[in-house]
Amino acid sequence: MRAFALEYHDVVAGDDFDASGFPGAAAASYKLTVRQFDEHLAALASSYVPVSGIDVLARPPGGVIPVFLTFDDGGAGALTHALPLLDQRQWKGHFLIATGRIGSQGFLDRSQMVALHRAGHVIGSHSHSHPLRFSALSRREMLAEWTESKHAIDQILGAEVTVASIPGGQYRRVTADVAAEAGYRVLFTSEPVSTVRTVNGCMVVGRYSIRRSSSAAEAAALARGQGGVRERQWIVWNAKKVLKAAGGRTYLAVRERVFERRG
Repeated sequence: MRAFALEYHDVVAGDDFDASGFPGAAAASYKLTVRQFDEHLAALASSYVPVSGIDVLARPPGGVIPVFLTFDDGGAGALTHALPLLDQRQWKGHFLIATGRIGSQGFLDRSQMVALHRAGHVIGSHSHSHPLRFSALSRREMLAEWTESKHAIDQILGAEVTVASIPGGQYRRVTADVAAEAGYRVLFTSEPVSTVRTVNGCMVVGRYSIRRSSSAAEAAALARGQGGVRERQWIVWNAKKVLKAAGGRTYLAVRERVFERRG
């Protein structure tokens, strides 16, 4: 099957981009203001895009490609800013939490996670310690990240967590294999593809990245599966993948400096 998943991160009030989620210029490039996010949702709604809950993957609708809105990291803006706008349209969000940050400054606490869950939104894992080079970890390290994070969320929600997303988003088959071993049934990557693969019972779903520079029209085009926009993301992503593999930690440091200069 196919799915169009949009990868958001955070929504903030004003221009204080360090108020929610991870700090820094690179992280801020993925955060939208409330006004921008509302414009994105309006564009999606005007395109008649049906925003789905994750359970649709277990019962694919005939002839309709599901659309998912996902939010990585677990910033507090998910509850204070994203949730009210989603609820206005009765759309479901998928909030992937870096559990090592739960309750710390700018991140969701336990009670806020429960509030999102009770409102019918999907809570999942974004690993425990959020290593940006997750795909470079050993199998043992990956399993520790997935299981520790899953256990933490299971305990907070009193329900089994079966959804996760990869920090940094880069996909290797072993990452999905270990996620399946840890008990996850859906794994979001940041690979800009719409084909859903299955690895040992775990469905691997690619996502199209949304940045603060992404227009509402671009988000709607991605959710509609418009070819040109998706193809551009695929080309850029694969070029960056080569640089990430060659540069390792150096690539991340250079990336942060570039975003700092941009302001």
